[in-house]
Amino acid sequence: MLIGNEPLDLKLTLIDSAQCFRWTEVDGRFGAAFEDGPVWLWRTEAGIQAEGACDAGWLRHYLDLDRDYAAIAAEYAHIPAARDAVALFPGLRVMNQPPWEALISFILSANNNVTRIRQLTDTLCQSCGAAWDCGGATLYSFPTPQRLADCTEDELRALKVGYRAPFLIETARRVADGFPLDDLCRMPYDEAHRLLVSLPGVGDKVADCALLFGCGHACAFPVDVWVDRLMRDWFGVTCKSRAALAKEARRRLGAHAGLMQQFLFHAARTGAMELRNRD
Repeated sequence: MLIGNEPLDLKLTLIDSAQCFRWTEVDGRFGAAFEDGPVWLWRTEAGIQAEGACDAGWLRHYLDLDRDYAAIAAEYAHIPAARDAVALFPGLRVMNQPPWEALISFILSANNNVTRIRQLTDTLCQSCGAAWDCGGATLYSFPTPQRLADCTEDELRALKVGYRAPFLIETARRVADGFPLDDLCRMPYDEAHRLLVSLPGVGDKVADCALLFGCGHACAFPVDVWVDRLMRDWFGVTCKSRAALAKEARRRLGAHAGLMQQFLFHAARTGAMELRNRD
């Protein structure tokens, strides 16, 4: 089915931009498995094509196709770094992933690089998710909260998750027992952030990643080493803590601060825009 013809770069958004870690590319098609089964996406002259277990509306929301990125770019046209980052990546979108997947993926991301995060996510899905053979590949769904809660620390440490093992299990138990993860998108940002950091293994950055990429809080502003550097270099912002830096970024950049963060982060991480200060 055709789901749209927006200027979406599938490889950039699904794989290269480090906001999601479990899509795979096979012969120009991009696949991932969800609770109801596998999904494949690809682009033709007519637009973005899809087949599999998800309907067009769900996929459009997942890929953030109904947001007016041109209007958002206009909001930041007066800020040189933001304007340049958006111009570099016209096909980038900030995804709306299932909150559970975003939360666990970014717990795995702590103190890891992108390659390692993808490896850990793939291994976790292969070991604890459902397998789907289709399109010349085997795709694995994300483990459910209950499945992950039933794991032992030894089982997860064997998957090389290291010290994160007890965090994953206890967070999964909290979610399986009723933590209101799916309600966070309807809460004010501050309340949702406060609840998330009460979970094991969830600090400010992981919480902001889960809120931005999984709960639709476009103002959430994750701060890692790259964002710390770019805020100092391109915006002249220095703060005593990353939490303070995120707060200042939200104040300066407003309701869409997190969306702009993704463009700036990718520009800095890939070297598409020069960082003078790499300390």
